[in-house]
Amino acid sequence: MSDHAPEEIQAPPMPSDDEVEKRAYRRLPRPYPVEVARLAFPMDENAAMQTTCCDISTGGLSVEAPADTLKVGDVCRLKVHIPLLNTFSPGFFKVYENDVEQYFTALGQVVWTRAVAGRILMGCTFVNVDADQRAALEKLITKAFAMPS
Repeated sequence: MSDHAPEEIQAPPMPSDDEVEKRAYRRLPRPYPVEVARLAFPMDENAAMQTTCCDISTGGLSVEAPADTLKVGDVCRLKVHIPLLNTFSPGFFKVYENDVEQYFTALGQVVWTRAVAGRILMGCTFVNVDADQRAALEKLITKAFAMPS
């Protein structure tokens, strides 16, 4: 284990006004831990990679990715550790869950990859998400943007 703190991951540069108009979802820049596993056969060769989220929305997320791991069009399982996510869930059992095991899980598809400042960033759109989890994520993002800076 290293004695120095890990390098903080920054979200990609802010988009131009034209690009903002194209966005359907607000993106929350948070360095949540993410597990990404490509879904393709043979399944046993698709080891999950651990990475960090750059930003997340109810429509998708961007993460830092090692080079040549996933390509545009690949489908993957995304497991994002988001502390306190279940406090925003409409589900009944949220009061019994602990902070350690709170994950947002979805199937995603890689829609872009970019080299930014010597790193590879990857954007995934969510193609299948549980409705309660999507609702919880939307409430969390709304609350985060409503908080005074």
